This record gives sequence, C-alpha cells and structure tokens, in this order.
Amino acid sequence: MNLGIVCELYRMSDSKIEELKKMESQIAEEFLDDHFANVLGEYHKENDTVFSMDKGWDIVRFLIKQNDRTEDRFLKILDSKYIESGKAKRVNELLYGINSDELKEVCDRKLMSEMQVYLAKRLEDWNEQNFWNYILPHLETYKKAFQKAEELNHGIVFHFH
Repeated sequence: MNLGIVCELYRMSDSKIEELKKMESQIAEEFLDDHFANVLGEYHKENDTVFSMDKGWDIVRFLIKQNDRTEDRFLKILDSKYIESGKAKRVNELLYGINSDELKEVCDRKLMSEMQVYLAKRLEDWNEQNFWNYILPHLETYKKAFQKAEELNHGIVFHFH
C-alpha cells in the first residue's frame, strides 16, 4: 500500500551538505534516513534539525514559487535537493514576505493539476476551507525551517520518502 510521498527539510551546516553531495546518491539517502528521518537518529530534533511536512508539501512549494516576484525567479531553488546557507538566507527573506492571502491569490487548482503538482489532482475537489486548513500549515513549516537555518547560518536539505 502506497501512503504517498512526504517531505522533510533538514537543517545542517554547509560542510555537511558538501559531504552529502560528494556521496553516491543511495549512500546519501541512507545517511539521511538513518541520522535525520529516523526518530532515534543522531540528528533528529523535530522543529530544530528536522521539519516534517505531509503530502501537501509540493502544493505549497508551487504556490510559494508562484509568489516569487524576484527578477531572477530565485525561489525556483526550492526545487533543489541542497540549499547552502547563503541561499537559504535569501529564501528565508523572501518567505517572510509571503502570507496565506498571497498563496490564495495565486492558487489555481486546475493549473496545479495540469502541471502535475504532487497531490493537486486528489485535492482539486476539496472545499476551500478544508483545502486551506490542510495546506497552510505547510507554509509555516517552510518558514520555520528556513528561519532556523538562517539563525544558525545553515543550509537546508530536502528529503522525500
């Protein structure tokens, strides 16, 4: 039975990110699973090093990118697996300016389904209140993760499982 794809954001130093990037992808995934995803893992500290999101993560990521008013469309970096500290700082600054009303303004559920945003098709028929009650906490998780990363001059690693 497939329960769906969830996303976790892991806060870590740039040096640790560089180590991960040098590993074979399978080895890096195992490291993240063992040390961050596993609740008994050495680096697993919920809302400190690990920021967990349910299956609505991609919808919010899409809406955040739709709100990107930068000339270089910087928030497309959210499609990266690894975001080093300097770039995480800029993401945090841009996320600070995005609120729920702005997400609602750019939300086109039909477009998200057409663009194959993860889970969008399944949520297309949800009523507005249920949809936003499910989706908005994911925005806060993105904000918390990047804020904490900036505070500690760390980067963010996206991990899907």
